[in-house]
Amino acid sequence: MNVKQAYLFSYNAALCSGWAYVFIRMVMTCVTAVHSGLSLTSPTTLSLVWESVQVPLKVSQSVAIMEVLHAAFGIVRSPVMITATQVASRLWILWGIVCLVPEATTTSVVSLTSNTVFSFELSLITLLTAWCLSEMIRYGFFACKEANMQPYIMVWLRYSGFLVLYPLGVSSELAMVWLALPVIRMKKPLSIELPNPVNFSISYDVVCILAVAAYLPGFPQLYGYMLKQRKKTLSSTATAADVTKKKNA
Repeated sequence: MNVKQAYLFSYNAALCSGWAYVFIRMVMTCVTAVHSGLSLTSPTTLSLVWESVQVPLKVSQSVAIMEVLHAAFGIVRSPVMITATQVASRLWILWGIVCLVPEATTTSVVSLTSNTVFSFELSLITLLTAWCLSEMIRYGFFACKEANMQPYIMVWLRYSGFLVLYPLGVSSELAMVWLALPVIRMKKPLSIELPNPVNFSISYDVVCILAVAAYLPGFPQLYGYMLKQRKKTLSSTATAADVTKKKNA
């Protein structure tokens, strides 16, 4: 393992551990809340979860800025603009939505069903679940890769976990924006109002809506691309495994 591999292994292993720590704190807080008679969608539970994870979450997500630098300096072979866009979207959801108006995003849910028998709500917990699991898988996969280890389970998780986690993550991110918009319209954070010396105004709630409008078209394209990559990678991995078995037979 050369210096670059050692650095990338350390970076990915550290971030995998960071996201695992966030996930464990979330789960422990949820278990404690349920044992206390609270539901997972109650404002109290969501507030307790936020208080428990906000510091490690902010650190783990913000460190991802390094991935843009990795791409820019050629440490990894990733397109700089695509990497920057992906990192920026996550940072915007965290800092520009969730942290900006936590009184809305960390206490409320968006219900997708009205059925009294079965209901599904998007909330901070579903957001954290999607983010933590997807990042634990991603960073764990790359850490193993830098250590020249690629167990099939890690490859399978890398190219299969997104089937559920990606839609859950995107829908939860949109739910955060939906919950935040009324408070943003009322309090007008990050907005520039007239009159001012430059005679220019901008409403942050409009910026959020435009960001979502730009956000949505990329989902089906990226999801389709990932499905193709999954088929290609898992097929080649299965073929290689069969060849190895025949040689050892």
